[in-house]
Amino acid sequence: MKVVLASTSLLALPTYIALKQSEHEFLALITKSEERSGRGQKIQESELTLSLASEKIVRVSGHDDLYNALTQLKPDIVIAISFGLLVKPNSLTIPKYGWINLHFSLLPKFRGAAPLARAILAGESKSGVCVFQLDAGMDTGPIYRAREIPCDSGTNGELLEVFAKIGSEEVLSTLSMIEGGSAAQPQSGEPSFAPKISSDELRLNFELESHLLLRRIRAFSPRPGSWCEYQGKRIKIIDAKPYEGLVSKPGEVISLSPLVIGFLGGALEITKVQEAGKRLMTGSEWTRGSRVQVGDFFE
Repeated sequence: MKVVLASTSLLALPTYIALKQSEHEFLALITKSEERSGRGQKIQESELTLSLASEKIVRVSGHDDLYNALTQLKPDIVIAISFGLLVKPNSLTIPKYGWINLHFSLLPKFRGAAPLARAILAGESKSGVCVFQLDAGMDTGPIYRAREIPCDSGTNGELLEVFAKIGSEEVLSTLSMIEGGSAAQPQSGEPSFAPKISSDELRLNFELESHLLLRRIRAFSPRPGSWCEYQGKRIKIIDAKPYEGLVSKPGEVISLSPLVIGFLGGALEITKVQEAGKRLMTGSEWTRGSRVQVGDFFE
């Protein structure tokens, strides 16, 4: 097939690699136009476009651009992965086989922008990937392929790398199904939703139980990152793990090496932190440079 990849995320890279190693013809990457930023208002290239710099990249800023691009490219199928642009019906019908979407949950659970993060927050032990036929709804189309994957350990970022690799295999299997004339099957079960992460959710509340805080740290790591404050400085907590046997006041520093902070009913060892404007560090590295003391409090 003549294939177009539509994405704004590095999560599409495993599928791109799989397509290039397959018998399919890769036509182009369609991506949303990057916004200008900084004093010089320069366009900041995404990690994905930098990775695919040698390929044809088509940047679209809206529905008309997308329609015109597809009309010129004439693909047999478009594969969407974290594209970030709602596709209107007139663009859905241009490819011979329409659009398929790689989604990081087992639909109809966790429809929306942040499926794996919401699954982690909900305490799910398993999630998965789905490849479904894109339609005018939000993640409502019939499913070609689905695979269950554990999600009870690791951060959102670490798990998404695993999901993206497994998802690329399911995308290729879906293309084979479509070529063979297999039909997608309607979604079944009770739907749930996974809205975009809001900034209000990111600040850690030390009055929560430690297992709930650990879910939040895992779900938002590495980006946008859960955060708290120490002596007026914003500190992102990128990774942590349970620390058994200690109970203290919420937010209290119990140990420096390793860095252990008390929460309601327990404690967590903070394994990776990032102070605003500084590099990612281990908890112990950060304590050596921050002059934090046992008995101090995070807020």
